[in-house]
Amino acid sequence: MELLVVVLLVIFISVTGAAGLLGLSYGLGVYWCSREGARAHRGDTDPCAQCHADREWYESLPPSRQNLVAGWWLANRLACAARGCK
Repeated sequence: MELLVVVLLVIFISVTGAAGLLGLSYGLGVYWCSREGARAHRGDTDPCAQCHADREWYESLPPSRQNLVAGWWLANRLACAARGCK
C-alpha cells in the first residue's frame, strides 16, 4: 500500500511539474511574441498569414529561446493546424 502511495505521489509531482513548465513556456512565448513577434499585414486576406509570420519569428530565434518557448510553439501549431494552415 505504501508503494502505491509513493508511485502515485511521484506521478502527481511529475505531471504537475510538466504542466507548470509548459505553462511557463507558453506564457514566455506569448509575452515575447507580443513584444517582438511579426504581425501579418492588416490587408492580407490569407487566413494563414499570422501563422506564417509566427513561424518566421520562431525560426529566427536562437535555439536557447526556441527551447524556452516550445510550449507556445506547440499550442500555436495546433491552433494553426485547426485553421487548416501548414
